[in-house]
Formats: sequence, structure tokens, C-alpha cells
Amino acid sequence: MDRLTQIPGAPLAGGFRGDPFWDPVPFDWTLMLILVAICLLLTLAVVVWLVMQPEEPEHSTKHLVDDAVQRDHDRARTIHQRMNAESGRADAAQPDPR
Repeated sequence: MDRLTQIPGAPLAGGFRGDPFWDPVPFDWTLMLILVAICLLLTLAVVVWLVMQPEEPEHSTKHLVDDAVQRDHDRARTIHQRMNAESGRADAAQPDPR
């Protein structure tokens, strides 16, 4: 058994300890506390930012939606008239759709 514990990188208890391949950055409580503090600070900042965001827009977009729907209906009506004119089903009383 002693022979296996002397092999560098042996997977027995303590075999990886001190091996620079498996432990490139040694554990340090100071570094860990700094990383935890940074994570907590960023979490608090995101929570505060989300709380400060407005829930609803301040202006109404109803008139913009109504205008867009009206344009779409007009465009569909024009396309329908053109298709009827091309197929010979156009009403002679209507002006030529261009």
C-alpha cells in the first residue's frame, strides 16, 4: 500500500493533494469570500433594477394598432380588386385599381 501512495496523482486518499495538475489554484477563503460578495452585490443590483422598472407604458398604442389594421384592410381590399380585374370579374362601375 505504501508504494501506491508514493505514486504522484494516485487516486487514494490524499493522492491528488499538492498535484498542480488537479489543483492549479489552491483553495483560499479570502478569494471565496470576495467571489461570494461580488455575486451578492450583483444579485441585489439586479433585484433593485427590476423593482425600479415601470410595469406599463405611459402612452396608449391603441391608435397605432387601429391605423395599422385599417391599412391592412385597405391593402387587402385593393389586392382583391386587382385579382378580380385580372380574372375578368371586375365591376365596371368601380374605378381601375392601380
